[in-house]
Amino acid sequence: MASTTLLSFADFERLDFGADRVELLKGELIRLPPPYLVHMLVCQALFTLLEAATEEMRRTQPSLRLGRVHFEMGYLFPGEPASWLRPDVSLTHPDQASEKFYIGAPLIAFEVVSEFDTAPALHAKVAEYLANGAAEVWLLYPKSRDAWVYVPSGTARQETRAIQTPLLPGLEIPLEKIFAA
Repeated sequence: MASTTLLSFADFERLDFGADRVELLKGELIRLPPPYLVHMLVCQALFTLLEAATEEMRRTQPSLRLGRVHFEMGYLFPGEPASWLRPDVSLTHPDQASEKFYIGAPLIAFEVVSEFDTAPALHAKVAEYLANGAAEVWLLYPKSRDAWVYVPSGTARQETRAIQTPLLPGLEIPLEKIFAA
């Protein structure tokens, strides 16, 4: 009779072939473990609030050109080595080029940081987004209930109150509403 090896769920989460999400960062395959419920609830809240806010902006400011809000959309950064990243939530550039995926980084990328993320990996992703056309990259930290905003000039700021950006005049999404999930 064959013996069976039992795994803990923690071991299962870390199996190479157990990851259900992948990204490509400068040619390196990045395997991501399945997201936890809290992570997905924060992402869903952010997407819902940002989508509603941009639709309201389209209605009230018709001259404002806005891209599309997406949840886990893939963005291809051509070149050698190529990158394909999938931010948790994103806002495209108006009329952003696309084929199978959008080409280049979104206008704004939002990444919800989980316990599986490392500082070097986050830094590399932020740098890749900014090098490929992102105007802002937001890293949201559910545990500390704040965010860090990175821009192409190399500066970063901590945000503790709301998502506000000159890219979306009048937008204000309180972080508490996002983290309430």
